Amino acid sequence: MFAKFAAATGLIATLFAGSAAFADTAKPLGKFGDWGAFAYSGKGGKVCYAVGKPKHSLGSSKVRNEVYLTITHRPADKSFDVVSVTAGYAFKKDAVAELDIGGAKFDLYTTEDTAWARDDKAVVQALLKGKSVVVHGMPAKGDPTADTYSLDGFVQAHTEIGKACATK
Repeated sequence: MFAKFAAATGLIATLFAGSAAFADTAKPLGKFGDWGAFAYSGKGGKVCYAVGKPKHSLGSSKVRNEVYLTITHRPADKSFDVVSVTAGYAFKKDAVAELDIGGAKFDLYTTEDTAWARDDKAVVQALLKGKSVVVHGMPAKGDPTADTYSLDGFVQAHTEIGKACATK
């Protein structure tokens, strides 16, 4: 299962690196419950990320690409705990996505197929305490979606990327 998970996250490495060349260099740091931790070095320095895939998805019957929730550290840019969701579809123009973590709700702004947290620190703190998270989104075409992620292993994956990217 970990090999399949690691192979699927090559797409994530590509998205963050901006080049397919980096997809092969993402190094697994470990599999923790339903989360994986990865790191790679690019022109801009080391990048570490934790990634999860939804356990359940409801909504749009249209074909979707891969769906991920990621938390990313880029120490060279002094960027830590950046929360993003790759929805697997283009969001409706000016749509807002929403994270629901145990009743705590956070709006995300959307661009093409990605949603970004407005308050990364608050979202990560809620993720660290939560059991699951539901991401609600509105595709440009199709019905609204609800992707449910387990947070089993998230704390460990987050700790591992913190170690790998020397966060405090």
